[in-house]
Amino acid sequence: MKSSFNDPGEPLHVKKPLFYGWIIVASCFLLQTVQVAIQYGFSVFFKPLIAEFEWSRTATSGAYSVLMLAAGISAIPLGWLGDRFGPSKVLVGCSFIIGLSLVLTSRITEIWQFYLTYGILQGLGMGGTFAISTGLTSRWFVKKRGLAMGFVSAGVGVGTLIGPPISERLIANFGWSSSYLFIGFATWVIMIAASIFLRRDPLGMGLLPYGADARPSISYARNDLSKFPSQASSVTMGSALRTRQLWLLIFLFFLFSVCVQLVLVHLVNYATDLGIDPFTAATIVSVIGIGSIAGRLFSGSMSDRLGEKNAMIISCLGLVVALILLIFSNQLWMLYVFAVLFSFSYGAEVTLMPLLAGQIFGLAAVMALTGVVSASARVGGAVGSWMGGAIFDSTQSYSIAFIIAAVFGIVIVSLAVTLKRTKTS
Repeated sequence: MKSSFNDPGEPLHVKKPLFYGWIIVASCFLLQTVQVAIQYGFSVFFKPLIAEFEWSRTATSGAYSVLMLAAGISAIPLGWLGDRFGPSKVLVGCSFIIGLSLVLTSRITEIWQFYLTYGILQGLGMGGTFAISTGLTSRWFVKKRGLAMGFVSAGVGVGTLIGPPISERLIANFGWSSSYLFIGFATWVIMIAASIFLRRDPLGMGLLPYGADARPSISYARNDLSKFPSQASSVTMGSALRTRQLWLLIFLFFLFSVCVQLVLVHLVNYATDLGIDPFTAATIVSVIGIGSIAGRLFSGSMSDRLGEKNAMIISCLGLVVALILLIFSNQLWMLYVFAVLFSFSYGAEVTLMPLLAGQIFGLAAVMALTGVVSASARVGGAVGSWMGGAIFDSTQSYSIAFIIAAVFGIVIVSLAVTLKRTKTS
C-alpha cells in the first residue's frame, strides 16, 4: 500500500504541494492579529469611556485587569482542551465568545456591566488563542520552528500596529459604542474563518512535521508524537509542574507582562497627559507594533541560531534599557525612541514563550504548558494594568509606576540567566 508520506526517492523535479503547516501559520497569524488589535485598542477607548461615565483610571483599567485574569484562568483548561479535542473546535468557540463580548460591551451603561462583558467574557474567549495557536505551530515544525513562531507572533505586532489607530478613527467618527459593535462583528467573520483551517498535528493528515528526520509508521496514533527525536525527551504536565524550571519560567513571564501591560495600557494616557493629541498618541503604540514585528521575526531566527535562553536574555536586557528611558521621556520624539527600543523586547516575549516551554520540557504537552505560562503572564498583565491606574490616581503621575517596572526588568534578567533544560526531560 502506498504511503501518504513523501517518498525520498521521488524525482527532484516534482513540485511538492505547499506544506500545510504554513497554512496553520497564516491562520494563527490572523487570530493573533485580530485578538491583539482588540486588546490594545483598549488604550484608545480608555478616555472616551471615562468622559462618558466619569469613572476613575483605577476603575477603568480594572476592567482590563479582569480581562487579563479571566484570560489567564481560562488559558490552562483551554490549552488542555486544544491538546485533547483539537484546536479548531476550541478556537471557533473562543472566537464567537470574543465577538459576543464586544457586541454586548457596546450596550453597557454601568461599570459592573463593563467588567462582565469586556472583562470576564472577553477574557474567557481570549484565554485560548495564544496558548493554542503558538503551541500548535510548534507541533508542525522541527526545522524553522523559530521562524514559523516568529511569523505567528508577528500577528501580535500587526495587531498592536493597527488596533489603536483604527479604534481611534472609529471612535472619532462613530463614538465608542458603535465602534465596539462594528469590531465585534468583524471579529466573528475573521477569527471564526481562520479557526476553521486549524489541524491538531501533521500525523493526522498523513504528514511529517516540517524538517522531521524520522519516518513514523502510518499506524501511529493521531496524536502520538513520541517517535520524533524532538519528542523523545518530552515530559508530562504533571512532571513539569514539579520542576523548578517551570516555576522560574512562570515568574519570569509574570513580571515581564507586568511591565509590558503597564506600558501598553497607560502609554496613550501618559502621552495625552503631556499634551499630545489622541491620534498621535495612538501612533506611538503603532510604532511599538511595527518594531515588534521585526522583533518577533528576529527573535525567532535568533533562537534558532543562538538558542532560546540567549535570545530571552537579550530581549530582557533590551526591556530594562527601554524602561529606564521611559522614566525620562517627556517629549514626543523621546517617546518614539522609547517605542522603537521597547518594541524588540515586547516582540520577543510572545515568540519566545512557547519556544522556551518546548525547549525545556519537549512538545508532548506544549499547548497545555504554554497555557500555564501564558496564564501567569495574563495575571502579571492584570497587575500591571491595575497598578498603573492606581499609582496615577494616588500620585497624579506615572513616574513611580515606570520606576517600579524598570526594577522588575532587572529581576527578569536574573531569572532568564538561570533557565536551563529540566533534568527530568
